[in-house]
Amino acid sequence: MAIEKQWQGDWEQRGVFEVDMPEDDSVAPEALHDKHPKWMGTFPFPYMNGVLHLGHAFSVSKIEFAAGWERLQGKRALFPFGFHVTGMPIKAAADKIARELEMFGPEFA
Repeated sequence: MAIEKQWQGDWEQRGVFEVDMPEDDSVAPEALHDKHPKWMGTFPFPYMNGVLHLGHAFSVSKIEFAAGWERLQGKRALFPFGFHVTGMPIKAAADKIARELEMFGPEFA
């Protein structure tokens, strides 16, 4: 744990996982991406409509590896964990179906 804490402190101090917009007035805005390429990936929070399982770790490890790889390739890689909210609309739809089944019964068509 001590080694992990040491590296976490070092990464935080150097801002290794922070990505800012480049300030480069020498390049036209349309050419900025070519000079400072970027990459972004995201992964949803595990919502309460399921339980954590090995598939979550497998899925997040792939995108975490990809973010690190892109960073090593010189890209400004951003990996905001839980940035999108697809799980909540799915849960809302499931709750609506459950309410309709409760109100009208399973044979309702």
